[in-house]
Amino acid sequence: MNNNVRKLTDGAMMCAIVGVVLLINRQLGGLFQDMFLFLFPIPMVFYSAKYGWKDSIIVLIAMCLLGFMLGGVITLFYIGSDSIIGLVYGNGIYTRQNTHKVVLITMAMGALVNVLSTVVFASFFGYDIAAETAEIEQVMNQVYQQTGAQVPATVNMGQYIRTIFVVTAIMTGVMQGFVTHVLSRLLLKRMRFNIEPATPVSEYFPPKWTGYLGFAGFCAYYYSMLRPLENEIAQNTLQGLGMCGFLYLLVYGYIALIVVMRIRYPKMRGLGMLLGLLAIFIMPVGMVIFGFLYITTDFHSRLLGGVTNAEKDK
Repeated sequence: MNNNVRKLTDGAMMCAIVGVVLLINRQLGGLFQDMFLFLFPIPMVFYSAKYGWKDSIIVLIAMCLLGFMLGGVITLFYIGSDSIIGLVYGNGIYTRQNTHKVVLITMAMGALVNVLSTVVFASFFGYDIAAETAEIEQVMNQVYQQTGAQVPATVNMGQYIRTIFVVTAIMTGVMQGFVTHVLSRLLLKRMRFNIEPATPVSEYFPPKWTGYLGFAGFCAYYYSMLRPLENEIAQNTLQGLGMCGFLYLLVYGYIALIVVMRIRYPKMRGLGMLLGLLAIFIMPVGMVIFGFLYITTDFHSRLLGGVTNAEKDK
């Protein structure tokens, strides 16, 4: 088949898939765009992975037009932003870019889209952050009263909840980007695309500076809780970055525990995952410190018998 005809056929097929999804989404009252947002980039991932970003622009425009006609402005935003994410990811596959770089860009774009839709343009998308914050604060105050616990005098509960709201939006976007990556790899493998083999989590060495940065954020978070800053914007920023650092190290603490169990006790992998989940809730600070040591020292490298961070950084 002529290459131009193939491009046209594949583009029409991807637009048809998006059109069907939008019709189902419309019949279900927007369920897909609320619950299955990570599926929207997949058609564009396939097309741009096969033809590159230049040939994908016209398909992207067609998808945006479909989103506007079948769902309105809000659906246009979701379709347009997620299709751009799919285009960037697929083009990374097409141009043979480093997989880690492509995944990080995808997760960063997912976080940006989620923050824009739930925080920046909240009122436009039907979210009332002030009302939700007040409701959550009321529930938390009731819980504290029933349990007899006391909120530290230095903690501004409303401000704290707003910070959590923003951090949750960021982390949800990151997870959506990661799920898009996993589903895209499964799809492209099934369609016999030549993609790099996935690197096991246990063999991925994050840069040492990310560990120090995460720990600095973790310390800044506790400092801001004990001695709040007078500037509300600075206080929210410090707490938000601190929460992100805390979660980053917590995740790597969990990974570290799984790696230890997998290597030292290969027959007890499932137990390692269970212990990690329990440790996250029982001793989160310990898991954060474990994650920090996992990233910044050569503990994990010695376990794997591979190169050390010191050798890698040369």
